[in-house]
Amino acid sequence: MTEVISALIPPLLVGAAVVYGVVKLVRSEAAGLRGRREPAENPSDKTTLP
Repeated sequence: MTEVISALIPPLLVGAAVVYGVVKLVRSEAAGLRGRREPAENPSDKTTLP
């Protein structure tokens, strides 16, 4: 039983690393799209109240 577990640990670690990398990449790409879609706040564009 321990031979089976020890044989599965390396592929599981590699799989976990790949999933982590893909999630990190997708989140960073989504953050870039969100930044381009929402205009940056510019204080000079706001109207001032008297």
